[in-house]
Amino acid sequence: MKVEIKKVPIKDVLFSVFPLAVFVVMLMTAFLEVFKPEASITASYLMGLVMFAIQGTIIFLVSAVVFLLVYNFLCTLGIRGVRVELEDK
Repeated sequence: MKVEIKKVPIKDVLFSVFPLAVFVVMLMTAFLEVFKPEASITASYLMGLVMFAIQGTIIFLVSAVVFLLVYNFLCTLGIRGVRVELEDK
């Protein structure tokens, strides 16, 4: 069975587990900075890493929203959406 995704609700993406998953990945990426040889671990350094993770999450979510807006706009113009082929088991 072929399914075509025509419109992706932005509200459903923003209020799902997606932002939390992005934040956890960004937080893990930020805490990898602790293992650099020139890193001196202080409270302000750790807070800077958390702020870096929050900043990266916001940038990623804003870019995802822009992508969804463009995708939805192009689908309303008549361009085909993403097609997925599903199998019945």
